[in-house]
Amino acid sequence: MKKLLSLSLASLAFAAVADVTVGVAKITATSNETIIPVPYTTIGSASPVSVHDLVKAANLMDGTKLYYYNGSSYQVWVKSGNAWTTPDVSATEAIAGTSVAKGSSEVSVAVGAALWVSMDFASASTAQKDIFVYGSPAAASWTIVAGKSNLLSNPTNSEISDLATKLSSVSAKGDKILPIGTDFAGYWVKASDGNWSKVVGTSVEKNAALPSLGAYKGLWYVSKTGSGTVNL
Repeated sequence: MKKLLSLSLASLAFAAVADVTVGVAKITATSNETIIPVPYTTIGSASPVSVHDLVKAANLMDGTKLYYYNGSSYQVWVKSGNAWTTPDVSATEAIAGTSVAKGSSEVSVAVGAALWVSMDFASASTAQKDIFVYGSPAAASWTIVAGKSNLLSNPTNSEISDLATKLSSVSAKGDKILPIGTDFAGYWVKASDGNWSKVVGTSVEKNAALPSLGAYKGLWYVSKTGSGTVNL
């Protein structure tokens, strides 16, 4: 799977428009691959936001790709003109063996999930490196689906330093956590005694502390059987 590098948040703003609060986040890409946090719901609603309505397309270069992982496969949109389009995708297209299908306007994404923007960073102008995300601010939470690889983000502007506590009610033996955007080449796995073990190659550190998750950073939560909602 392509390595997804960390993102930096340049600004976060809120504006009241006709009694509807709209949040706008500007994320400045620093590499070809950028994780996009989902801190918002549909504007004026508590409903999950459509993927292509969350990320502004107009200021990005044509050919920029927007990916969503639904727990088993990827869906993709491509920026053309001022909008995200749903391209034809080859039946053989895959990311690290995981299939890719064209996106749909019916696909929505919940707060706390994450998206992925891929662009040709080398040819991007300064303005085109800014990615804007907008919607209605919402209470931050995660929804973890059992038996799936859940791509999650910290949709808040504060570091989450108590992951083990927050995950205690939903995590189960065999669940794994893989941070995104770091040089750490390993993972954490939930042990049968209820603690987490840190695994790097053949090295296993038992009763290891989980890493902190910085503001707007992402991680993979690979569930073996764990599931539920985590309030952040």
